[in-house]
Amino acid sequence: MKTNRAALACAVLFASAAYAGPYDQPYAIVEVADRSATREEFPPAITKIDGQSTRNTRRSDPIAPGKHKVTVRFETARVAQSPAETTREVEMDLEACTRYRIAARRVGSTEWEPKVYSEPLPECVKKFKKKAG
Repeated sequence: MKTNRAALACAVLFASAAYAGPYDQPYAIVEVADRSATREEFPPAITKIDGQSTRNTRRSDPIAPGKHKVTVRFETARVAQSPAETTREVEMDLEACTRYRIAARRVGSTEWEPKVYSEPLPECVKKFKKKAG
């Protein structure tokens, strides 16, 4: 009987480790920035991360830190744009416990460039970086 309980306890322990969630280790988030008339920035759509389509075009799921390729799309309603004018790939080196906001910054009538802002993710920093003390 004790052997069965020990085996069951081990199975539960290993199963819970296998199902560790995305927030159980340091992560980064990529999301669209807010509109800013002053900076002439607009929210683009995040369409792919590392070639995989995103579930939400406004905010990524947690991403492991490291180098990633983020595809963003921005269309202006002013004139028709070619696919080359609407999509940009942004090479990013994501740091742990950091939120990245991407804006589409207008640089011409239909031309734009991605602008990336970063800030710490307080809940992640608190959970993973404040171990000492």
